Amino acid sequence: MALSNAEKVRRYRERQKLKKQADMKKPTEKSDVFLTPFYEFFTADEQTGSQYGQALELAGIEPPTFKDDSGPEASTLDDLRDDFEEGGIGNPFGSSRGSSLGKAEVLVGCLLDAAYDLAGWISDYKKTEIKTRIAELENSDLPDPDARRAAFAKVAELRKMLEDLERTMRWQLPQWKVEPRSQSS
Repeated sequence: MALSNAEKVRRYRERQKLKKQADMKKPTEKSDVFLTPFYEFFTADEQTGSQYGQALELAGIEPPTFKDDSGPEASTLDDLRDDFEEGGIGNPFGSSRGSSLGKAEVLVGCLLDAAYDLAGWISDYKKTEIKTRIAELENSDLPDPDARRAAFAKVAELRKMLEDLERTMRWQLPQWKVEPRSQSS
């Protein structure tokens, strides 16, 4: 069966969204615009006192530091070796090696992915627990009319919580990715 135009557009947008998410974990290529290394701009003292460092420490995560101009491949915990690639070394971050700016950009994309995934797990857990409590209340045999009214009110409250968990949140971030624009003469 042929796809409707609306379905084609929906699939196209989904592919674009996935590509954009993957691009968030790709560092900016070296250019003649960003000449000062990022680690010199965001110094070690600023990193320690920043909300970036404090928020990660509060979460129990040692904040990755930018103390030199090494790129994201220098700090990843994954094995970047690819036996099928020439020389046995692959870089999922593209050709932008050795850039503290690239490391910071990849970190932002990875943190967003991690936050999205963890929020999904938390939401699924809460939905499961709420549905279990609703089932328990609906299956309980409450002879007392006041207890039934209280249970009915509690079920309504729990259903409202389920509705709230079906929503998505929007979180505004400063734009950090820019694409170089070619100049026509």
